[in-house]
Amino acid sequence: MKTFGHFDDKNREYVITNPATPFPWINYLGNEDFFGLISNTGGGYDFYKDAKFRRITRYRYNGVPMDAGGRYFYIKDGDCVWSPGWKPCKMP
Repeated sequence: MKTFGHFDDKNREYVITNPATPFPWINYLGNEDFFGLISNTGGGYDFYKDAKFRRITRYRYNGVPMDAGGRYFYIKDGDCVWSPGWKPCKMP
């Protein structure tokens, strides 16, 4: 675990310092109807009520979420182009 980050006891969180984890580091969001999984690199999927039949974005049912699903956005600041998620630019 120390290869990819560390636990921050004060803030009660795991801080990823190397986003090239062997598998996606998943964060879960949801309520009664909507559910989403977002990885540390910006991948993931979401659905309404039923993951198999009411998906909103691409997904792999009962598998590790695909982390390169093709939904990225970029920000251009002068001559610099970057993405808020680690992929696809792979810049911290």
